Order: sequence, then structure tokens, then C-alpha cells
Amino acid sequence: MLDRVKEMLMANSLCVLCTVSGDLPYCSLMTYVLSDDLKTVYMVTVRESRKYKNLLENSTVSLLVDNRQNLAYPSDETVSSITFEGGLKYLAPLETEIIRTKLAESHVELKEILKNPDCIIFGIELKTFLLLNGPVDSVQGKI
Repeated sequence: MLDRVKEMLMANSLCVLCTVSGDLPYCSLMTYVLSDDLKTVYMVTVRESRKYKNLLENSTVSLLVDNRQNLAYPSDETVSSITFEGGLKYLAPLETEIIRTKLAESHVELKEILKNPDCIIFGIELKTFLLLNGPVDSVQGKI
């Protein structure tokens, strides 16, 4: 994986998760933690959420990560973004508890949702990416 892709994934904790139901897209601002190999992002939601229902209907997703949260405003630095294509990854019970702990340690704002008995912890396996550095400089690749 390109160094810039790795750097941006590790430097951020916010993404936009795009799911689909029928022919209607749905975007959600999400926090995440990464797998050690940087090929899976882990998130939490509740069972009755629209995004989770969409994932059950169509496990293919798009995920957007950018560097805006790390830029001073105003900034002369180029805004970069990565759009990933990926798919839902179900977790084994032991893996779920490990990720729950990582999410709780990394994102205190998730405390309440992680206590919710209807919370679902899931992974998104990253498959391909499109890295944009500014509006025209782009690189595509597979994870």
C-alpha cells in the first residue's frame, strides 16, 4: 500500500461510510480504528440503524478519508482524500471484544453506544483506493 494512504489512515479517525439500499445511497460520518495490517477499519453502530440495515442488504461500501481535520485553517497545504471500495467483514466474538476495547480506548465519545446491548461492531475490508492530492493529482490501487 502506498505510504501516503497508510499515513492518512493512521493520522485520521473520522471517515464517511457510504452504504446503499436498493438504488439509494446513504452516508454516515463515523469514527474508526484500524487493523494492524491497515486493511480493515472497524466501527460501531446499533442494530436498528439505517446504515446497518443497508449493510445487511448490500455489503459493498465506499469509504472516504481525508486530511481536513489535520489542516490548520486557512491552509496552503493541499487537501488530500482517499476513496476506498470495500465490503462488510463479520467478526468472531473474541475479535469483537478486542475491537470494542480498542474503540473505547481510542474514542471516549463512543462510551454510550458501546454499552448499548444493541451495538454492533463490524469491519470494512478495504479492497481498492483512489488517492487524490488536490483536485487533479490521483493514484489508484489495490490494498
